Amino acid sequence: MGKITGKIGRYYSDVVSEMRKVTWPTKDETKDLTVVVLTVSGILALFTFVVDWVINSVMGRLL
Repeated sequence: MGKITGKIGRYYSDVVSEMRKVTWPTKDETKDLTVVVLTVSGILALFTFVVDWVINSVMGRLL
């Protein structure tokens, strides 16, 4: 069982070490990226709506 706890301790140590290397975004970067994500999501939603509407219109005329 000592082998398992040693591996868990090493894993935890490695995780902490790697997390210290992470460069976290600033508050302003987070806000800017949130705006980008919401804008792109809105554009994709609008595009999907238009394509769906066109396909439904075409299929409605054909059937």
